[in-house]
Amino acid sequence: MGKRKSKKRKNKLTRPPKKKAAKPAIEWERSVMPPAYDWASGDGEATEEAPASDLDAPCVPWYTPESERPFGAVDPSMHDSTRYRKFRDAVAAIRDTVPDSLPTFATYDVPDLAQRRWLTRYCLKKETGQLTDWQQLILAKAGFNWQRGRQPVAKTVRPAAKRDRGTSKSATRSKGEATRVSRYEAAWTAAYEALLEACAAESPALALVALLRGDDAHYNWLRKQIVAARAGKLVPGRRERLQALPFDFDALLGDRNVTNWRAAFKAYAAGELKNPERWAAIQGRAREAGKLPRWRMQALDAIGFDWSVASQPAGVSKMEARWRDKLERYLALEAVHGKPLSMDLEAAKPLRPWLSRMREQYKKGRLRPELIAEFEARGFEFSGTALRRQRLDRKWNRQFAKLEAFKQRFGHALVPSSYADDPELGVWLARQRERWRLGKLKGGKLARLQAIGAGPSAGDSSRPGRSHLSAWLKVYRRIVAFLEAEHDGRLPEVGRIPEKHRTWLKRQRDKMEAGKLEPWQLEKLDAIGFKPGALPEPPPPVDWAERIGRLRRFVDEHGHARVARSCPDKKLYAFVQRVRKRKREGKLSAQQKRELKALGFSFDPFGEVSPAWMRQYEALQRYHRRHGDCRVPRVYPEAQDLAEFVAQQKQRGRKGLLLAEHIRLLDALDFPWSGGRPTPKDR
Repeated sequence: MGKRKSKKRKNKLTRPPKKKAAKPAIEWERSVMPPAYDWASGDGEATEEAPASDLDAPCVPWYTPESERPFGAVDPSMHDSTRYRKFRDAVAAIRDTVPDSLPTFATYDVPDLAQRRWLTRYCLKKETGQLTDWQQLILAKAGFNWQRGRQPVAKTVRPAAKRDRGTSKSATRSKGEATRVSRYEAAWTAAYEALLEACAAESPALALVALLRGDDAHYNWLRKQIVAARAGKLVPGRRERLQALPFDFDALLGDRNVTNWRAAFKAYAAGELKNPERWAAIQGRAREAGKLPRWRMQALDAIGFDWSVASQPAGVSKMEARWRDKLERYLALEAVHGKPLSMDLEAAKPLRPWLSRMREQYKKGRLRPELIAEFEARGFEFSGTALRRQRLDRKWNRQFAKLEAFKQRFGHALVPSSYADDPELGVWLARQRERWRLGKLKGGKLARLQAIGAGPSAGDSSRPGRSHLSAWLKVYRRIVAFLEAEHDGRLPEVGRIPEKHRTWLKRQRDKMEAGKLEPWQLEKLDAIGFKPGALPEPPPPVDWAERIGRLRRFVDEHGHARVARSCPDKKLYAFVQRVRKRKREGKLSAQQKRELKALGFSFDPFGEVSPAWMRQYEALQRYHRRHGDCRVPRVYPEAQDLAEFVAQQKQRGRKGLLLAEHIRLLDALDFPWSGGRPTPKDR
């Protein structure tokens, strides 16, 4: 079981806050400073601090002016802080790892990776101006030169050749000295020669096919050269050698989809392509449209590509054969389940993607006219609008047949929207009546509903919107449950029922007299014995003299007429609330007002100064006469309730909850408001 949460206090001012212990004041001696301890001789006051390091920043008193402080100086409090010591010790540890041969060191001279990152972080702080003076001084004393990054690579200095006077720099090398070839150039040359050997063929087309169908290593190397040439990073000499290959290098360079096409071509030539007919048809259409590059046509011609087959539409034979098979299944299901076929059937679910694809292709104009004519001749509907209309008509006819059966059973066609036997029928009829009122129901459907007598009633013919029949039935069922529990399911001729039920029954009586109730509503009211002329008599009126007597006894006992909700006499509290409501509505007579005012009754308790508030105010007046102000301490043992009262007035003033009379009385005592003089809520 978890820990129980404490209840949150509604008013933080109901309990005085805990008094915090005051911290002892620190008095600084400006003239006397504790002498430093000499670790060598032992003079001075010994502390637990470590001996002074050569990396320490100068320590000066805190009151030393800025102009007299040396660079990076710190005061004694900073010098003794943990932050200062950790930073100094970290710098000392880094300096110990640097070789003594280096007069200064950079980040790359530190062997430990974590220490290098630490130094880099402080370099960035210095560049952004976030490094303090004493940190810069300690790092400078350690010999840090503020260089970060990688260690610079030393350039190789070749020995200077002997120079003869009158000779140029180009003639410094000896005639017999051979030019050295870099290892990168040697590797490039070897790859180039391997590619040249792999593409060796009698014709450029066969050489290109050998490249496309050959090893991936050769093609990948060539693709890198193409990328470098497009980026302008290919050495001019190398490009000339690439243009000397047996195939057209510039053609490959200008084609942006070489790699993807080469993968499909290689799979097609090897017989491993997933859908070769479709790919072949794409190549044929691209050639007819003039969008197929010449080098691709040469590669396809070299492997004996059949352009006559490729010029046909993509996958016409196989795909149309599958379409016809699914059409046969679709028509067979229509013959069994009727037309149009509902896709909600379990057997029709596999045909949903095909049906959507066929109609999408039809909208985009991608179907051959011969295929469209063939499918339409067999009864296939490419337009889904007609199918949806037929489906909705079929559903409407099914619901109308249920409505006819309802009328034969009950004698009318006014089905409630919450009809228990068939809720769908009630909702459907409510929707049809709404469409009737809005003028959206036309044609044969309107005539059929008029003939059966299911139109909207005269009372709500001019009111648009759905009929709220379920709310009527909800109240009716509550009354039926009450009658079954108390009066055996029948309304008593003379008796008491709850006021809310009595009000509802009176409203039904008025509607019945105006002819606004439906026949089925009259039938249900008659089932519980409802008779407009014999409604239960209302309860007797409240005895005013008896209630005034109760209020007078309450005033004699408590000294005021403010009846709270917690009063044991609930009838008296209800009487007080009813009196205030009748006063707001203007239904209270002058005699009744005079009787209530004679007892000190307040019609607006939140708009008047209460007696309890005046008692606290009188205590505040006595405090003001005694001390000369209203600044009552927050913790005032002599009268803690007065301290709470003053704090509450400040808080209520900030929130705008005080009346103008409250503010006037408090201003007379020079009340110290918090946040300025408040604004009254009854202004």
